Amino acid sequence: MPVNGSALQQEKGLDGAALKWIAICSMLIDHIGAVVLEYGLYYEGGAKGLRRLAEGPWGNEIEIGAWFLRVLGRPAFMIYCFLLVEGFIHTRNRMKYGKNLLIFSLISEIPFDLAVGNGLFVPEYQNVFFELFIGFGVLSALERVKLRECGSGIAQTPRRCLYIGIGCAVAELLRADYGASGILIIAAFYLLSQNRKKQTAAAAVLGFLESFGITLGAGGLAAIPIGVYNGKRGKQRYKYLFYWFYPVHLLLLYAVRWYFLGIRPA
Repeated sequence: MPVNGSALQQEKGLDGAALKWIAICSMLIDHIGAVVLEYGLYYEGGAKGLRRLAEGPWGNEIEIGAWFLRVLGRPAFMIYCFLLVEGFIHTRNRMKYGKNLLIFSLISEIPFDLAVGNGLFVPEYQNVFFELFIGFGVLSALERVKLRECGSGIAQTPRRCLYIGIGCAVAELLRADYGASGILIIAAFYLLSQNRKKQTAAAAVLGFLESFGITLGAGGLAAIPIGVYNGKRGKQRYKYLFYWFYPVHLLLLYAVRWYFLGIRPA
């Protein structure tokens, strides 16, 4: 039986499982650059061993290498935001999805504090699962507006803006990773979910703006995998791996920094 063009197009590209692996690899690269190299060079007075290297003939290469790792890793957050929206739209159990985000935000906080703040309790900065959980709440509110309110999208705009604004405020008050900008990105992906080309354009523009100060806009590279996403879920054999990877890899990178660079807990 011949396959029509639209069906064939759906089979091409990257599925959801592939996007998750890309996001994980990108995040790991980013955090190697931030948690190990940048922390060793610039924070807490620097690590003696790494600082000696930085002051030697390879100093510039180490700094450039750390920055390059951040460039490769910056698209990760944009992909995670996109996957959050896809998961929200397609999941059969919203309650369980939101509960998992909340549970892992709590599980991840100590590993995040150790990796980023070099201590067990660093209230000034919260991990990315808190950001995704707040985004999940905003998506739930936007969906209620869509389903329960009459009128066109223009008529729903004030209520949408209200809920997005509340989400941004909560993210900033909690000092969740990425703050208000992350909530705006999540909301944009959801509001444009009926048009993949617009989602891809949003990934390019918002990713560029969000990451311009750190990596000269490398976050916009997330538009490449998002643009070739085929809408398929893919094989999800290791579902909870994608949750557990975040706190576990942060702990491992913290241990690497402690053991090899001699940076002790604050």
